[in-house]
Amino acid sequence: MVDVEAFSWLFVHKKWDKLRRMPIPDKGFEESFREYIYGKMHFDVISNLRDMGFGLSYSTLSSVPHELDIICTKEQNKFIFELKHYETSSITKEIIFTFLGKVIDYYLKNTASLSPYKITMFLVTINRNIDDSIRKLCIAFGIKLIEPSLMTLGTMEYFGRDLYQKVPEELSEIKSKAETLVENISTLRESSDYSFSDLFRYKDEKIEIGSLSFVINPTETLNKINEYYDLFETVRQAWESWKSKRN
Repeated sequence: MVDVEAFSWLFVHKKWDKLRRMPIPDKGFEESFREYIYGKMHFDVISNLRDMGFGLSYSTLSSVPHELDIICTKEQNKFIFELKHYETSSITKEIIFTFLGKVIDYYLKNTASLSPYKITMFLVTINRNIDDSIRKLCIAFGIKLIEPSLMTLGTMEYFGRDLYQKVPEELSEIKSKAETLVENISTLRESSDYSFSDLFRYKDEKIEIGSLSFVINPTETLNKINEYYDLFETVRQAWESWKSKRN
């Protein structure tokens, strides 16, 4: 459900800067994001604040409870959000591995209950200075990194398709670029975009580490994401320029 990626990105890219800050450490980032994403997606279930049981009163394999910021369920999808306000502090690899470890700890203890769902992990931050090493880690482990400065593939495809529909046929060159962009993003998603549930599978009462049908190359994937994002901005700006001149 790429809508979740797209709306999450819109929040950190545009919405957050317009909201009133609260006198608490994260300035109300978690609460504001929770209200925004629920309002956009109307999830079937959303976890309580400061939940220590995966939103379902679950225990972990290690018996150590972990807080996961937001867990949402919609149909057969579970979306797990780790929120990092971090205006100046860096997003580190330890944050990535801790997030992944917490989810695995819950999953290994509650596999029979969780395996029917597609589980997708999101790391959401307003930090505009993400190091490429962090982006590659997230690509490698199927974590959707939602940051203001770069779209995920799902987000890019969502807005790329919308842009293609908006560009009139008379702008044939721009229209063609938008079409090529959407096709390239779709192809890249098929070869490198996956989730937690693609890595861990439950079969015959056993947990398997999934064998992906493709080989992930995070460096190559990130290079293409940057290339496609630049093309998306070029097409978007050309269309915006045409609109402003027309008006």
